[in-house]
Amino acid sequence: MKVSGVVRRVCVSVCLVVALSCVTGCASYWRARGRDAAQMIEIGVTYTPKPSNAFFLCGVSLIGVGGGNIEGTFSGIGGNRVGTTKCYYRSRGLGLWTYEELGWGDYDVEKQETLYSYYGGIAGWIQHFPRRPGYAPACNHFIHFGHHGFVFNIRYLELIDCLLGWTTLDICGDDGEDVFGHWPWQAEGARNLPPRYAFPN
Repeated sequence: MKVSGVVRRVCVSVCLVVALSCVTGCASYWRARGRDAAQMIEIGVTYTPKPSNAFFLCGVSLIGVGGGNIEGTFSGIGGNRVGTTKCYYRSRGLGLWTYEELGWGDYDVEKQETLYSYYGGIAGWIQHFPRRPGYAPACNHFIHFGHHGFVFNIRYLELIDCLLGWTTLDICGDDGEDVFGHWPWQAEGARNLPPRYAFPN
């Protein structure tokens, strides 16, 4: 009887450990799926305390026109989250050559490592290929005049990443702690940043 009691306790303990592991794994799985869903599109409104302007439109990161320089808050779906968060956007689009910088939440404009920063347009891709997966490619649309604006972005690779994520594949490398992600052939924390463009004053 004593032996069977010990066996029973061991079996119950093992079952509890397995169940707890499953629950923890499921929680992180569903958390990653939710994050993936919030990364597919960005749609919402911007507010800047200082009057700022942005008018930038691009098509699948192959062509883009306009420019912008805004820093304030964004409310909607964007920056890998839903709600209101700090945002920064600066860009220049000359048709087949573009450059964009985006910051969401906890960023520092002086530190490129805290931003999405990349060249676009056909010429931009050729000039500087390094980029983080999140906006490669994407259709970004920032329209902001004065204190208020509107954002509508489609992040195509994140759409695919979200669909494949249900099978646990993570082609953008952003399901873990690496919020900026990395390419499948890279280790977590890969920099993926090009030389920073010097905007004219």
